[in-house]
Amino acid sequence: MSCSLELALDRAEGALLRVLGTIERRGWDVLAVNAASDARAYTVNVTLGGTRDPEILCRQLQRLVDVQAVRLVEAG
Repeated sequence: MSCSLELALDRAEGALLRVLGTIERRGWDVLAVNAASDARAYTVNVTLGGTRDPEILCRQLQRLVDVQAVRLVEAG
């Protein structure tokens, strides 16, 4: 199963690394990452592979300090 997430992150030092590290520690494979930034924030699209529930991952990512929003784009 794969899924895609769209995240809005504060533009803070280490924010992207914390998100990617959390994803990997939760047992997901990162298949693709696309990131864009402006003066204040990052917009990150991540395609993941794994067998776990993506809704749980979204809730876990939402708890991270620099994460503004997490949206499950597609699961399948």
